[in-house]
Amino acid sequence: MMGVTTKIKDGLRTAMGVRVDRALPQPGAMPGHGAHIARADVRVRVTAEMNEELWAWLTARGWREIDLRSDRRRYRVGKPSATEELAFADSEHDRERIERLVMDSADYSHLELARKPQR
Repeated sequence: MMGVTTKIKDGLRTAMGVRVDRALPQPGAMPGHGAHIARADVRVRVTAEMNEELWAWLTARGWREIDLRSDRRRYRVGKPSATEELAFADSEHDRERIERLVMDSADYSHLELARKPQR
């Protein structure tokens, strides 16, 4: 729970425009089955075995592996079959279409809302 002093400091930072967007971290090793990857405010679980080419394509587009245990951000949840569909896409155009669909259709799950209450 956030203390009063922390809330005041947080409000002052917002009012003074001190907020700075975080830089995109360097891509790490290819995530394994069951890991979570995220881009912007959307996360998906890796449900298909990924190859190096797909991981390179995803990281070039801003996807990174995340560790939910230490991450306090709130994410909209993408559809569970997203990585499978991306892995079996026939062309880059299909991958872009699938990614756009995942980003557009993602929403907060009840578990995500319960896990991290809004301020």
